[in-house]
Amino acid sequence: MNKLTPNWSTATRITVSNAGVILVCFLVLTAGVMLLSQYFMRQHIEESVRAELNILDAEFQLDGLRGVTSLINSRLKESSPLDRRSYFLTDANAQKLAGNLTHWPYDSLPADEYVWLPSHHDHDDYSLVVMWHQLPQGYRILVGFDEREMAYVERKIRQGATWSLLLVLLLSWLAGRYTTRLALRPIGEIRHTASLIMQGDLRHRIPIRHTGDEFDELANTLNDMLDRIDRLLAGVRNATDNIAHDLRSPLTRHRARLESLLADAHKGTDIVPLIEASLTDVDQVLVTFNALLKIASVDSGVLRADFTLVDLSLLVVDAVEFMEPLAESREQTLTFSLPTQAISLGHRDLLFQLLINLLDNALKYSPPKSLVTISLKPNANNWQLEISDQGPGIPDSATANVFDRLFRLDATRQTPGLGLGLSLVKSVVQLHGGEIALLPAQAHQEKPGLCVRVLLANTRHSTPL
Repeated sequence: MNKLTPNWSTATRITVSNAGVILVCFLVLTAGVMLLSQYFMRQHIEESVRAELNILDAEFQLDGLRGVTSLINSRLKESSPLDRRSYFLTDANAQKLAGNLTHWPYDSLPADEYVWLPSHHDHDDYSLVVMWHQLPQGYRILVGFDEREMAYVERKIRQGATWSLLLVLLLSWLAGRYTTRLALRPIGEIRHTASLIMQGDLRHRIPIRHTGDEFDELANTLNDMLDRIDRLLAGVRNATDNIAHDLRSPLTRHRARLESLLADAHKGTDIVPLIEASLTDVDQVLVTFNALLKIASVDSGVLRADFTLVDLSLLVVDAVEFMEPLAESREQTLTFSLPTQAISLGHRDLLFQLLINLLDNALKYSPPKSLVTISLKPNANNWQLEISDQGPGIPDSATANVFDRLFRLDATRQTPGLGLGLSLVKSVVQLHGGEIALLPAQAHQEKPGLCVRVLLANTRHSTPL
């Protein structure tokens, strides 16, 4: 069966389907019109028979037998091919007095009721609607109209419906082809853009027609996906460049020490310091790769399966207690303002890692005896977390790059670190459907610094302290 089915395009299938639907609707409508016309035509014939009987009865009342006989004869002379009438007038002895019927159809015909009888004409398949009426003095008058006119009207309706059907099919096919091509044109644009992107040029985007229809929504979604892919590829390129730059130095030092050990092996040189330094460089490389793998795991989204209800207030308290020894060693002060409860749906370990990274950066880049403040408060449907320090801040020119993997400011390259802390923070925020922003801290405190603002989903309302 599949081999016999032609490989039609989507446009052709839609056009044929629309034409089929229109055909079915047209046939149903035509059948309904024919049934109604047949019903009303029969009503018209029956009313005409009764009206003719009333006229003949009135004529008999006025002019008697001679008047009604004359009227019947004039009616027979005026008949047309589409208006054939039958009359039969008898006296009290059932003798024929006038009319074109040869005999009374049936003796048992009820008076003043419609009866459908076969036509008396030769080779005539049309039925005859008859009714008879009892006149005074025993006379009887029978009138019959055949359904020739009704059949003629039905035949004309069928002929008109046939030609109309052919016209409707032609117009529906042409309109369907035009409408389908017009509707599927955006798909052609999407396919063309996709082919350009497949050639390696990610700058192309699907055109937006600004009509607000489903194709515009699809184009916006695909363009957002392409922007996301472009950013990820740019991140991969930047990460690759930074890996090559940041890991080349420890690996080069490690190789140089091994060469030195090989050259001085026979001299009995103390190799313990060299081994310890090499282990330090290797650990740095391993930590870097582990951090990159963790960020990749967060970006994949698989950790959403481990989301639970988390109290952000308790999490902040735990993070502050964990970082308190580092703050005390630098004579720095950690202060916080929290609600009694801040429930959010998330991954507890990742949110804790987010707080640790932000607090570590705030303490690391702030001067001794400085103040680091943490605040958590409701903001619309979110929890707004802010960590402000009194460090040098981040230049405006570097704000767009600080979340890139292995990116470090020139002024901080001599400070211990991998340049992955904020990258992991942003990945965690995106995993939780939140937002992160870097703001100057002047609006929050007197001394300069940096304020990191994170918005996370507010699952339940809480009461501030």
